[in-house]
Amino acid sequence: MTTLGARLRQLRRERACTLQEVSDGSGLTPSFLSRLERGIVNISVGNLRKVASFFGVPITYFFTEELLPHGLVVRAGERAVRPAAHGNLSRSSLLPEEAGHLSAEVISIPPGTTGDEPLTAVDRALFYVLEGELICTIAGQTHRLREGDVLYQRRPAPLRWANEGPGGTVVLATSLQSEEG
Repeated sequence: MTTLGARLRQLRRERACTLQEVSDGSGLTPSFLSRLERGIVNISVGNLRKVASFFGVPITYFFTEELLPHGLVVRAGERAVRPAAHGNLSRSSLLPEEAGHLSAEVISIPPGTTGDEPLTAVDRALFYVLEGELICTIAGQTHRLREGDVLYQRRPAPLRWANEGPGGTVVLATSLQSEEG
């Protein structure tokens, strides 16, 4: 079972915040927050509201994991298919809606298809080529990805992509979105 302090530490690290930044935003001392993360102290509901407000999450965020099952299965025939910005692409979500801000999709790209719109909704993502080839140009650098290759987009930059091969390309794209979207 994940403790409230561990959930707080995980959220703080996901958002790349220091204890001082959380302190400045919540009014609680860095020392108290550190002890809370380590499970040494407890927190009042009022102070937990301050922390939740700083991160923009509901107060239940710190407790809901305990109520969820440890694993969820998404059957192949039950995957959510969402329309793609680029008409030729096929997108199939690998995760259930309960996954929240984690995204994992299988994207099928027909031969001869190119684009400069993002393949994911965020600017930090991982692209793993399952089949075929994908040419990606990011920040002026071109990378030819083949089956088994991975491109990790570390920060925002325009991304152009193309399937110039004779066959289809299948890519696994994962990203972590902020709570806002």
